[in-house]
Amino acid sequence: MGAQIVTGIPSMASVYAQSVKTLKRKPKNPVLPETVLVFQGAKADPAKLAEFRKAVDAPMNGVLPSLYVHSLAFPLAMSLMVRDDFPLPLLGMIHLVNQVEVQQPLGEDEAFDIEVHSENLAAHPHGVTADLVMRIVVDGQDRMLLRSTFLAKGVRLDGTTPEKSARPDFAAPQRTASWKLDAGTGRRWAAVAGDYNPIHLAALSAKALGMPAAIAHGIYLAARALAGIEPAGGSYRWSIEFKTPVVLPASVDLAFQPNSDGYTIQAWNARKSKPHFEMELVRG
Repeated sequence: MGAQIVTGIPSMASVYAQSVKTLKRKPKNPVLPETVLVFQGAKADPAKLAEFRKAVDAPMNGVLPSLYVHSLAFPLAMSLMVRDDFPLPLLGMIHLVNQVEVQQPLGEDEAFDIEVHSENLAAHPHGVTADLVMRIVVDGQDRMLLRSTFLAKGVRLDGTTPEKSARPDFAAPQRTASWKLDAGTGRRWAAVAGDYNPIHLAALSAKALGMPAAIAHGIYLAARALAGIEPAGGSYRWSIEFKTPVVLPASVDLAFQPNSDGYTIQAWNARKSKPHFEMELVRG
């Protein structure tokens, strides 16, 4: 892969301003670029960190929540997706999975390097999926790996299209928490994280991109679920798989189930008993 040093992390607003041009992308047999974008010497913004913690009720424990690091690094990953050599349309892509590995949490004042690339293009019943990968490096040592899997609907690869797997029946577990999310949830989180994807902002803009109405950011849901359980030291990993969007406004029920080395979390629609996401956190 060819590394390219960049001198700054763009704003999400500037990335989305460029993203309109990607709507014209209708590739057949796309190929992901081998480009790696590198930004050196990133640091947390104390004001933005305080906003993040307030938004999801994360503790003030001297280390950076993994999804704060994600929110800081993600505009660089998004800038990879609006480059001319990236083949998939950015607008309308659907967030399916996040996987995060932490070797040691970052201190609030630590400087770190960010390296981003794309990989794992694969056929999906509704299009193709691709991973955006963000490596967080301190003094040459990997500290964090953040992987986000996205679906580009309607794009095809040659060969057999996977069949849609049957969704197992969902039986809601014992509820241990509940969230009430109003119609402005997406706009407030956009102001915190800078992610102004139109599918999260209003019903009109979301419907224009194929959604039933505005949906909650997956990263917001994950960050809020992690807020009370993410370790402040040592190694750990977590993953989240999104099942159905949280259409705003929404009532979400959750079950936090502790085990010997972490937690499993399930979230579902309180009225329709449909699963929204499943999450697992493992220490060590």
